[in-house]
Amino acid sequence: MERLLVFIFVLGLSACGGGDGASFAPDTGAVHCGVSVGTQRVTGVVTSVHDGDTITVGGESIRLASIDAPELDQAYGPSSRTQLASMVLGQTVTVTYAQTDVFNRVMGTVFTSDCAQVNLNQVRWGAAWYYEAYKCEIDIRQRTAYAAAQAEARATQRGLWVGNPVAPWVHRNGVEAKVPASCPRGDAPSI
Repeated sequence: MERLLVFIFVLGLSACGGGDGASFAPDTGAVHCGVSVGTQRVTGVVTSVHDGDTITVGGESIRLASIDAPELDQAYGPSSRTQLASMVLGQTVTVTYAQTDVFNRVMGTVFTSDCAQVNLNQVRWGAAWYYEAYKCEIDIRQRTAYAAAQAEARATQRGLWVGNPVAPWVHRNGVEAKVPASCPRGDAPSI
């Protein structure tokens, strides 16, 4: 009888969560798919793609960390959104994160079910910039991977690099982003 009550209780808990298709759970480790990431997780189906660096997973707005995509009113903005949608729209993803932004969006790294790192792929395919102003939030291996992906996309004139693109932070604010010369925790993430 006790087992039956526990089963019913667990079944009832699994039915909770608003029916939005996303599950939020802390993880005991800070590694997902072999990548050092935040300890919090959101898993669910991507229901919309707002632009090249913002998606919705089960009703939760997710801002892809470490990258900045062209705004929709910029050259290549709609193409960046299309590229992101082709990777994730309608797919189940896992988002790892450690924080939210000022708009209460989860700032996360998105992984597809086969462990493809979506944020990095957006940079690799020339659909977004590596947002170096926030480089201290990720570990040195990720900093190196993002920098190499952007350098390759730029050298091969892939995606937005085919022209002379204006960075989205310059488009929004009219100024270059301040990139830290060094990180407070060296090679480790600062968050």
